[in-house]
Amino acid sequence: MLQLQPATVPLSEYIARKEPAFLPGLAADWPAVHRWDFDFLAKLRPELPIELVRGDRESAATHFTESTLGAYMKFLAHDEPGEETLYLKEFDLLRRFPQLQADILPRKRLFPKHVVAPPPGVWVGPAGARTGAHYDLLGNIAVAIRGTKRFRIAPPGFVEDADALSAKYDPFARLSARPLAEIAAGATNSGQRPFEVELQAGDALYVPDHWWHEVYNRSPSILLSGFFGTYKHVASCAIRVAARHILHLARLDRVTACTCHETTA
Repeated sequence: MLQLQPATVPLSEYIARKEPAFLPGLAADWPAVHRWDFDFLAKLRPELPIELVRGDRESAATHFTESTLGAYMKFLAHDEPGEETLYLKEFDLLRRFPQLQADILPRKRLFPKHVVAPPPGVWVGPAGARTGAHYDLLGNIAVAIRGTKRFRIAPPGFVEDADALSAKYDPFARLSARPLAEIAAGATNSGQRPFEVELQAGDALYVPDHWWHEVYNRSPSILLSGFFGTYKHVASCAIRVAARHILHLARLDRVTACTCHETTA
C-alpha cells in the first residue's frame, strides 16, 4: 500500500483539486494537543451521559451502550483491554464545552473562505477501535490530538469498481462491504491503489468528499474531525440527507441494516 507523503503545496491547492493532503505538525502548537488527555476530559463533567459504539458498526452489526464521560475517560486512561472496543464517535465536545474553542486554531484560519464549517466533532477511543471503510458527503479535516491513528484512503470509484458497496444505511456516508486492503489485493488497476498514513498528535489530514477511508486506532486516541463544504454543496447534501432519512425513519426505504439503530437480528 502506498504511503501518503507530506503536503508540498498549500492546503488550499489540495482542496481545490480534491486530493488528500497529509499535514504533519499542523496542530503541534495547539493548546488542545498539550492539554487534552483523558483525565482532562473526564473532569469537564464526569456525570455527563454518553452513548458509545460497540465494535465496528460500519462493517458489522450496530450496537450501542451507555456510560458517563468520567467513567469512559477513566477506562481509556488505564488502557484496559476489553472483549470488544467501545468508541465515542461524533461527540459534540465543543458545543457542550464552548470554552474549549480557545484550545484549537480558529476555524476561519483552518478552513477555506466561503465555506460552511460547523464545530468539529470528537472521536475518542481505545487502541484497536476502528471506523470501517466509507466515504463522507462533505470534505473533512481530521486533526490528531492524542495517540496514533492509521488512515487508509482510496479514490472515488475504488469500492464501486470492485462491486463492494454495502447495502447498510448511514445518514451522512456511504459504506463499503469490504476493507480497502482486501479490495486492493484483488485490484487490477494499479492507478487505483489506496494510500496509508499514520497521524501522531498534532498531525492533520484532509480527506476530500467521496474519497473512501477507514481508520484504526494504534493507541488510545483523541481526534477532532471537521466537515466543510461550499454553501451550495452543503445545502444540496442537507436536502438529500433529510429526505432520505425521513424515508428511513418511516421504514419506507426497505433498508434492513443501518448505523443509527441497534441491530436486532
